[in-house]
Amino acid sequence: MQLLPNDGTGNFRAVAGTISELAALYHQKLTLKGYSLLQEEIQAAFIEEVKRYAGWQSLTCQKSSAVPIAVDEHLILEAFEWVIIEPCVKANCDLIQAALVEASRSMGGDGFGMSVSEAEQAYEAEKEKMPKNAFVQPPFSFKTLGGQ
Repeated sequence: MQLLPNDGTGNFRAVAGTISELAALYHQKLTLKGYSLLQEEIQAAFIEEVKRYAGWQSLTCQKSSAVPIAVDEHLILEAFEWVIIEPCVKANCDLIQAALVEASRSMGGDGFGMSVSEAEQAYEAEKEKMPKNAFVQPPFSFKTLGGQ
């Protein structure tokens, strides 16, 4: 994450990083928790959730671009975008992990963590929250004819 200085408009930015950087960090975090997901699976979950977010809100990188932007591992996310997208990424990864663990149970392995149905419910709940969290409008005021 990078905290950027004032851009001259009184706005300060925080850049979370590229999707590949965030996926690598998230992979380390999940590996320490005992998850068996590959970094590529986590990156695919990131891309899927960024596409979902883009359906509800413009990404910051779009606002100053004159050419189409690919949603891939090189896309840079702002910190505020990351905090909205991250719960869906987590729930998506939980669902993938639950499916892997449930598959290992069918081969006689001990299961742990959420079941697939629990993970699906959590994922659906997070997907429902995203539009509400993505729609953020800065404060504004109306001026009347009297100037008040």
